[in-house]
Amino acid sequence: MAQSIFRVGGGYTAILYNGQVLSYVDTIRETAPRPVAGPQAIQPLDQQYPIEIAFPAALEAGSIEVQFREQWNSEVWAALGGDFRTAADLLDVFKAQLKQGAITITKIINSPSGHQRKILYHGCVVVNVQIDETVNIGQMTFPKTVQFMYLRRTEVF
Repeated sequence: MAQSIFRVGGGYTAILYNGQVLSYVDTIRETAPRPVAGPQAIQPLDQQYPIEIAFPAALEAGSIEVQFREQWNSEVWAALGGDFRTAADLLDVFKAQLKQGAITITKIINSPSGHQRKILYHGCVVVNVQIDETVNIGQMTFPKTVQFMYLRRTEVF
């Protein structure tokens, strides 16, 4: 069989929070940092075509949404450890975040051949937790989402 060169999903990606693998994660959704403004064409009145394209020199923050499966004995944010374990609601989550301060989240991408890439997300903070739910007789588990924002990302090869 030929060696795979294309990245595939499940089983090859993990996410670490404070150096610990987060368990029961179903989905990781990243929204990469975007420019603070769009590029702008510079076109003087006396020119038929633009003479330059101006680019912004800064990016906005990025975000990561991590979807967990809620466990019987704790709210989804308890998986983050520390003071998050005793938080009763979103305001307590924010207080725990302020007490802890920003951290680095790491996404590890493993290839079938054993090669590993790491993406580091710097300045991460919890900005929202989805605790809404509808209980349905046919529903087996409860996915819940924790949303982080980060200042920048770097890749380690």
